[in-house]
Amino acid sequence: MPARHICNNPNNPPCVHCGSVIIPSPQATLPLEDNPSITINDWTISSRKKPILNSQELDLWENEKLKGLTLPEMIFGNNYIRIENPKLDWSIEFNALDALRNVQLQDSGIRVAYSSDWINSKRRQNSANAAQRYANDVSDDSLNIIHKYDWTYTTRYRGTENPPASRFRRDNDQTLPLDKLAVHDKILFYDDMILFEDELADNGISILNVKIRVMNERLLLLSRFFLRVDDVLVRVYDTRLYVEFDENKVIRESKEFEGKYQDVLAKHRLSQSHDPKAALRDSSWVAQNTPMVKRECEIIEF
Repeated sequence: MPARHICNNPNNPPCVHCGSVIIPSPQATLPLEDNPSITINDWTISSRKKPILNSQELDLWENEKLKGLTLPEMIFGNNYIRIENPKLDWSIEFNALDALRNVQLQDSGIRVAYSSDWINSKRRQNSANAAQRYANDVSDDSLNIIHKYDWTYTTRYRGTENPPASRFRRDNDQTLPLDKLAVHDKILFYDDMILFEDELADNGISILNVKIRVMNERLLLLSRFFLRVDDVLVRVYDTRLYVEFDENKVIRESKEFEGKYQDVLAKHRLSQSHDPKAALRDSSWVAQNTPMVKRECEIIEF
């Protein structure tokens, strides 16, 4: 099939025959930014990668954009992946700010094994005002901590639509076309980026990652929130977005996996690995070996 895409890459040279893999790469220029894109039919897919937020940006986010939420350790707040079709007046974007806006401003009820160490670490990381807020959150029992936000940064973020009124309709009978995705189509565009990450003061990991691959006829995006609270629980929230270009059809499937830490760890111990906890650092393995507790599917047919 002849190529029909346009390579819009300011930082990456276009493919010689317009058919090779286009992989955004870091540029040794200032400002540090990579902003490639590709257009197929009327669909344009673009992404941007920049360093983590600086101190001024962090102050703005904490004091204005995300009031009440103590921020994760690393935020790539200027990163995004965007899929848009101007003729259909529709787009969807995945970014850190809107993802963190979905974090609940109430106590999650989850406790780490060493809660006092965690709270002390957070005191050191934040400003004097933030430290005072944490001090007010600690009861007489230093292990009985009540937070005014979900400190695990759990987010059910599924992307930011524009216009804001969602065009998706629920249809849980829909499934992703695995037969089409299994075909070894040439990848024309690929990107993979972190939106935010926090190591929960060495008590685990909370991370939101987005990746996308674009082929000649379709694309698949995966947004994955991965949470591991050591000795407590593991959680994976996956959102897959599929677009069929010729049909102007969009499918969004969301799955939630959650299980007790020791139950999932026991499955890996059966493998007799020298590092039994290694798999619990692999979000893909965790998703495959943790019970699915919820699934939803939505569709747009323009």
